[in-house]
Amino acid sequence: MAELERAAARYRERDASAALTGFWSLRNPAVLHVAQERERVALQLLAAAGIELAALRVLDVGCGFGLEFTSLLRWGVRGQTLVGIDLMHERLRVARGHSPALLVQGSGTALPFPDACFDLVTQNVVFSSIVDPAARRASAAEMLRVLRPGGWLLWYDAFRTRARDPHFRAVPRSEVEALFPGVAWRWRRLTCDIGIAARLRRVPGALALLDASGLACTHLMGLGRRP
Repeated sequence: MAELERAAARYRERDASAALTGFWSLRNPAVLHVAQERERVALQLLAAAGIELAALRVLDVGCGFGLEFTSLLRWGVRGQTLVGIDLMHERLRVARGHSPALLVQGSGTALPFPDACFDLVTQNVVFSSIVDPAARRASAAEMLRVLRPGGWLLWYDAFRTRARDPHFRAVPRSEVEALFPGVAWRWRRLTCDIGIAARLRRVPGALALLDASGLACTHLMGLGRRP
């Protein structure tokens, strides 16, 4: 409970900060660049696996304001088969205003869904906001529990960081694979360090070259299949 209260307080603090919400807007060219790269990589992984999203029941864990719903729907997920869960009532209230998804308030450590009821479970920068190891293990176990055998996990999160925020802890690949035993993963490194991207965005071609080098990547995207 202490971890949930800490996370909720931190999310409220972040949501109240005009500086933070403004920076992470798609109006910021560096953030837009990162978002477009992430979408390309996700679609490449899904296509390589031959996944037909229109046929899948999808759960977005930690859906927040529902920003990922737009991408999922654009990729082919049907609104009536899309479910989002988030800890924060205010975030879900905003998400309800622009999404056809079924939205549920709750914690990833105790998902209120039956076993094996989803074909695809996604999480985007949720685990890096969970600093308690026990809560991470519980959330991963719940994601696996509600995923059907042969179903898919779509992961996006930081594997390293320069930040010294006590409310943020990167999740290296080795930890992800330990949290989801038996899952077979395909991994891609992506997302240039956002501070570097913000400084280089005015230099023509610089971000594309940095992406290609992989030297400043901070995040992992993984597509994993439950046996």
